[in-house]
Amino acid sequence: MKPMQQTPKEPTPEEQRWRANAEDPARVKRHLKAQYILFGVWCALTIGWSVAAAYKVLAFEWTGILILSAGFLNIGIGIINNKRILAGKKPW
Repeated sequence: MKPMQQTPKEPTPEEQRWRANAEDPARVKRHLKAQYILFGVWCALTIGWSVAAAYKVLAFEWTGILILSAGFLNIGIGIINNKRILAGKKPW
């Protein structure tokens, strides 16, 4: 049996306001700048953790690498999504 396709419903006025606010170019540029700053801070944190682990000031644990990698992934996806919004495309 073939599933029925639903027609897309019209967005409510509240949803239209939310979308307009989320896609505001000035707001997206501010968030993009903040994410680049956060990326730089995260890089500094990663370098500091690596040096501390190399000199055995901190214990080397795989959970640290996992947390740092997840942070980079999260920041990267945010940067990509904001660039896509600025380009007029849908975010992931």
